[in-house]
Amino acid sequence: MTDPVDDPPDRRPDSPMVLERLGAILARRLGGNGDPVPVGYFSGNINGILKLRYEGRHLGVRLALNTYRFRYEKDIIKEIFALFLIYFARDAENDEVARNIVDGILASPVGSHVGHALVHRVIHYDWSMTTLPWPFFIYEWVDGEILWAHQARDSYFAAGRNLARLHRITFQSCYQDIFGIGRAPLSWCRRFAAALAHERDQALPRLGAAAAARLEALDAAAPTLARPCLVHNDYSGGNIIVGADGGQTIIDWDNWLVDAPELDLMKMKYWTAIGADGLLRPDHGLYSAFLEGYNSLSGVAPDRQRFAACERLWLARAFNFESARDPVPGPAADGSALARHYPPAAAYETYLCDL
Repeated sequence: MTDPVDDPPDRRPDSPMVLERLGAILARRLGGNGDPVPVGYFSGNINGILKLRYEGRHLGVRLALNTYRFRYEKDIIKEIFALFLIYFARDAENDEVARNIVDGILASPVGSHVGHALVHRVIHYDWSMTTLPWPFFIYEWVDGEILWAHQARDSYFAAGRNLARLHRITFQSCYQDIFGIGRAPLSWCRRFAAALAHERDQALPRLGAAAAARLEALDAAAPTLARPCLVHNDYSGGNIIVGADGGQTIIDWDNWLVDAPELDLMKMKYWTAIGADGLLRPDHGLYSAFLEGYNSLSGVAPDRQRFAACERLWLARAFNFESARDPVPGPAADGSALARHYPPAAAYETYLCDL
């Protein structure tokens, strides 16, 4: 089991104190009087996932151990907000629905039993940091393999349709973060221009002339936005679990926001599958299947100009992230760490040159 960096023994996710408190929660939520038994641990830059066995069932506990590294809203559990929104969304714009959800959950940081067919069932969540020293939630473990390991055309087609389902949750405006939904509307052009300027200023000093020219050639004021929507913002094969029956579960909602739908197409294009060298790579055939699935249900084809804008923004962001990445630790104890599959910064510079 991999320990969080610099955590004392009584704050480790597998410490007796943590397991005792998780056991009390599980007894209250699920019944039974057994002790939770840790059977696996998965570590990332932000979160740790503790896999437990309790009363004959497998559960996961997602703990936000390192929120200081997180670039989005801190010290809450964004997945819970997304789950409620997906469950209660209307066919019309959902600004008011989302506003009520945000206000309600902010006032009640502890809750239970939230679920949706596309997301794993949450048994308990708590971001009050009174029970444990981190925001956390307990969920039903989903058995299966990540989409990257399940390189079948029909699975990518289904992933496209599932993303289109999410993008049907639309809004009147974009927002800087979920706290501003329904209160502080922001035009997409303004939001995009600020994001692009931020990434471009970081990237240009390190990029070669050809890639820099491609990035600078984009007119940030040109694209317009027809329909802001719920954007997962980390929609990739590593966050899609394919079950034995072919069903899919979308995980890792920490980055979701209200933005342009095209933003959600980038990672599937460039991180389509894991290649023979162990690195993520584009795969035209699988990505085409994904787009076919998306377009079959979306009803609105991706806008080419907006797609090109989001593509440059994402490539610059990925280049900057990989350029500044902390040294990657070794794989987790069970060998499931995905960090080793991400390409180095030079790959994104090449992609920019090829645009």
